[in-house]
Amino acid sequence: MSLYLVLQAALTLGLLLLIGFVIHVLLQMNRTLRTLDDLLKNINKEVPAVLTKLELALDGVNSEIERVDDIVTSLNDVRAKVQNTSTLVHRAFSAPATKVSGLLSGFKTALGALLKSKR
Repeated sequence: MSLYLVLQAALTLGLLLLIGFVIHVLLQMNRTLRTLDDLLKNINKEVPAVLTKLELALDGVNSEIERVDDIVTSLNDVRAKVQNTSTLVHRAFSAPATKVSGLLSGFKTALGALLKSKR
């Protein structure tokens, strides 16, 4: 056999191996793409249901947030009313209490002076 025939046989064998490998890769790609297609079909079926559930959950969260906002607003109103009431009570009682305290202090001083003068 000549070197030419040996090289030709080796090249033919290599080409056949390469073709076999390409066929194997193409078959594997076909299986992978079919699996991917099935997966995408399942996702397309399930995503709308999940999105609907998510939308319902978000609606519930939004309604709870609105309730919390109403509660916070009510608490702020109560706080403002309590503050106004305490300010009014302070104004109503602090001036008379100061006057009474001054009168009692003056009375105590006068009583102390009277008692010292009797001794």
